[in-house]
Amino acid sequence: MSAVLLTAPVPSAAARSAAPALRAVAHTSLKASSPQDGGRLGMAPSHLVLEFTGRLVTFGYRVEVRGPDGRAYQSGPPRVVRDTLTQPMMPLGPPGEYRVAFRVVAADGHPLAGGIRFTLTVPGPAAGGVMAVEAPAPLALVPPASLADSVNNAPAWASWLAGVLSLALVLGTALLGRRMTRDLD
Repeated sequence: MSAVLLTAPVPSAAARSAAPALRAVAHTSLKASSPQDGGRLGMAPSHLVLEFTGRLVTFGYRVEVRGPDGRAYQSGPPRVVRDTLTQPMMPLGPPGEYRVAFRVVAADGHPLAGGIRFTLTVPGPAAGGVMAVEAPAPLALVPPASLADSVNNAPAWASWLAGVLSLALVLGTALLGRRMTRDLD
């Protein structure tokens, strides 16, 4: 019996030391971007696309695109569909390094902050250069109309109706049980 007591803490300690590593692997991370991190572009993109390894929630996200001139080049709010964030951008300006900082929240509730960089090799439209590319580089984007896989696509009244029906079922069962056991006393 003492042998069991001596060896039992060993697997437990091993499991405890492996648990943080397993949790770290399960967190969402940046999978791909368009433009690519460290990429060099001859034409300014009109959108920034960030694809993650897991679903994102549709709140708590932020994107900032800063040019070599220090100006912000994001335009309007980003759009999140499943695991992809798309940020419209203003016409880019001077050639040089553009820095993207982002913050998103994964479906498991964990926030993720990070960044990428890309270099525009020619002046962008805002600097009198080449016009922006209208389509982002090839990433499999989900069409905005396809929300069938969203986390909750039921109408708001459906949960209320389910609650009322559940309450009616519980009350009906209680009344029927009381009526049936009334004569047993």
